[in-house]
Amino acid sequence: MGTDVEIWMLFAPFWLLGMFAALGALWHFVRFLSVHGKAHAAGHVSKYEMGTRVHPHQTTSEGHHHYKRAEIALMLFIALTVLGLGAGALWSLWGG
Repeated sequence: MGTDVEIWMLFAPFWLLGMFAALGALWHFVRFLSVHGKAHAAGHVSKYEMGTRVHPHQTTSEGHHHYKRAEIALMLFIALTVLGLGAGALWSLWGG
């Protein structure tokens, strides 16, 4: 195999897992906004503003669940992307 193909094969699992983590983060954040919007419409919680910190007492339990999962998935996406780039860089420097 060529060097480019070997680097791609090394990077591809991290990239694919990272894309699934990003999709999971997006899905959970959209679900959080939906759940929080319904709770706000019912008068249970205050309105969520982008860029503000969400405290557990300011959300419903379902909203908190989705918000935390979105945070975890986003951090996982970043970690997998960095690992993949690092693995590809190390492989090209070490093997190339």
